[in-house]
This record gives sequence, C-alpha cells and structure tokens, in this order.
Amino acid sequence: MRSAQVAALALTLVAAGCGGGSGGAASAPSVPAPTNAPASTATMTLAISFPFGTAPNSAARTPRYLSDGTEALAVYDGATLLYVGNLILTTSPAFVTPPVYSKSGTTTVTTGDCVRGNLASTCTLTITTVPGPHTFGLTAYADFQGGFSLPGSVRRNVSDIGTPPTFTGLILSEGELAMTAVGGNNSPQTITLLGVADIAQWFGPQTASFNQTATVGYEIQEARSGQILLPGNAYDNGPVTITASPSGILTFTPISQSVPPATNGSQTFNVTCSSSNGGLVTFTASAGTHPNATYASGLTYNSSNYSNGTLSTRGFRCFGS
Repeated sequence: MRSAQVAALALTLVAAGCGGGSGGAASAPSVPAPTNAPASTATMTLAISFPFGTAPNSAARTPRYLSDGTEALAVYDGATLLYVGNLILTTSPAFVTPPVYSKSGTTTVTTGDCVRGNLASTCTLTITTVPGPHTFGLTAYADFQGGFSLPGSVRRNVSDIGTPPTFTGLILSEGELAMTAVGGNNSPQTITLLGVADIAQWFGPQTASFNQTATVGYEIQEARSGQILLPGNAYDNGPVTITASPSGILTFTPISQSVPPATNGSQTFNVTCSSSNGGLVTFTASAGTHPNATYASGLTYNSSNYSNGTLSTRGFRCFGS
C-alpha cells in the first residue's frame, strides 16, 4: 500500500424511488469546491438523495433506487468495511454521531449533512483513500445499527467506533462501483443501487366464475413497503416470479420479472377459471435469498438481513359451473 499517497475521494451517487412515490432532487449540502489536487490525490463528490412524497411526473425521478425508509448505511472498499452510520432524515445533522463503526487507516469515511428539499433529502459523504483500483460498495438497511434506537436513547460510545456491528434488520438496497481513482481531480462517479424485493402486495378480485376472466394486481416492494421502480435496471435478488398451484383450475401465464416497473402503481395479470369443477388456487410471489452479484456487503450480511425468498401468497377461488 502506498500509505503516503492518501487521497480525498468523494463519489457521486444519486439514488431514488420509494414508497409508491417518485423523488425529485433536493439542493445538495454546501461542499467546498475542490482545490487543484496534487498527482498523489484523487478528488470526487458523493451525494445521496432520499426521496419522499409524490413527484409531479415521472421525469422528476432520479436514476437510482434508495428507500426513504433507510435508517443506516454501510460503506465498503472491496472486502473492507469502512463505515457504518445511522441517520435520521428529519433531524440535522442527519447522521448520528459518533458513527456505529469507522475504520481508521488509509481509507476513511467522513459524513456531511442532509438538506431537506420539497421532494427529497440530499446527503453527503467523503471517502479518503489512496489512488488506484477500488470497488466501493454501499448497503442501505431498514433498521438502526449498533443498538441505537431513537433520539435520546443511549448512543454508542466513541470507544465502540473500532468495533464492526452485527448487522440487524433487512437490507433495502445495495450496489457497488468498480473504478480506478487517479491522481488529481476525478470526474463524478455513480453507484447503481438495486432494490431488494421483500414484499408482494396484491390487489383486485379473489374470485371468478367458470369461463370468467379476472385481472389481479400486484406491487413488488422492499422491506419498508416502498415500491421498487425504474430506473434501477433490476431487482437485486431478482427475478421476481409469480406462480399458481394447483394446476388445472385456471389458466394463467406464470410471471418472471427481472426489471422493475417505470411508474408507481400496481402491475396486473389475467386469470381465467377453466375448470367446471372450480377450486381454490394459491398464487405465490418469490425472489432470491441473496444478491445476484458479489457485493462487498455479501461478506458480512447474514440470512436475517435478506429476503427469505417468499414475498407473499394469495388465494383465489374459481366457482364451478
């Protein structure tokens, strides 16, 4: 390691999509303009947008997925956990201090603050590292980490900063960026976060008569009940599948969906009761129990931090002739 070549590195991340709504960007917190860095340093900016509410149109969405239910962030450089911090988007500063975990050494993370706009809160982080190849990973959790629960409770002591936590709660979204940090000022970079499918909500009729066609609606959500939307071009644990059992009672085309919808609201499929005897059918929505890609966070998460694979089931009854 070239420990003498410590570089200030700030990645740019714009993340959006949550809770049945779309987020427009808030104004980013004020960050000092980078100076002309020497060749031994690399400088970029990192901004994370947590949307809330409903945007006036789909064009207001930014091209990443990050739930406004996020309560903790973990940052990695390859296999190395750099930072774990809790945040409360309704307070200032939003990042709880001291952090749950902060690694010392040649690569470190420093938090800024979050600015609340009309449609989103935008937060900043700074990563300090050495020039060269890096794979930065970011994981968003649905729960506070390290024993912290609510403002006013006992927070972790400064002496705890050197102790990585045992992660609790479900992962909402995660992603990674492979890049080479070069000396001097680098162009802004992005990490594409993908939503983790954890819940399927169902809408529409639950019965139909013989030879009748019914339209069933569904939404695929993360653990905080936020619908996962484009543009984030995949479910992190996709594809999402919907099957029906037993067979022979209704006609239905099984669903295998890898790409989230572009707009909030339910998606639909049709079923036709085809048996004159009728019967009860169970629809099952499922997804994977681990990330499709080898994220850095995969080195520390456990099964309790991820979907169990079954998003939900729903009964549907066909009446006979």
